[in-house]
Amino acid sequence: MTELWAEMKAYAKIHQVPILRDAELPLFRGLVTAARPSSVLEIGAAIGYSTLQIASCLTAESRITTIEIDAERIAAARDFIGRSPYGEMIRLLEGDGTALLDELDETWDFVFLDGPKGQYSRQLAKIMPKLRPGAVVVADNIRYHDMFYIEGTVPHKHRTAVGRLREFLDMIYDDDRFESVFFENGDGMTVPDGKDNTHAENGIAGSGR
Repeated sequence: MTELWAEMKAYAKIHQVPILRDAELPLFRGLVTAARPSSVLEIGAAIGYSTLQIASCLTAESRITTIEIDAERIAAARDFIGRSPYGEMIRLLEGDGTALLDELDETWDFVFLDGPKGQYSRQLAKIMPKLRPGAVVVADNIRYHDMFYIEGTVPHKHRTAVGRLREFLDMIYDDDRFESVFFENGDGMTVPDGKDNTHAENGIAGSGR
């Protein structure tokens, strides 16, 4: 996998595809390993880099459903995943992640949100009824290039996304089922732990994009 990951990183750099940074991988992989999930959902597969990082932390019986809307990226993801040892455990879906959630009937014990940041709140609302007891939810890029901390001067084209990210954080911080931890890692990582056995969510917001 070392050579394949290196190839994926080179592809991402050439084609300007955002992927997890090396500095984020120990934390990210540590969370996956600690969660020991058997059913994983990822929204925002890009070229499959984070998908394969997750897969490499799982047992052979685990399954991953990952979603990507960009046709060029999903073609690259299919190629990379197909050349990995983990193809049998990964289902790659093409389409809008928020919309496709209505069509998925499985439940998950690990979720990685890494698609459009403005959709996190809507996606979480749809995902919550499908979380298994003790589930972990990881949400990437919460700092959003540090714009999350800007008051009143956020560039107009980013205001909607930043506003919706704030709604997302309010959603998890105000819900008694969650305990959230924010990691200043990359573009910020936050991990909410569920207080009960209904939903346990660890959200990571990180990696600058």
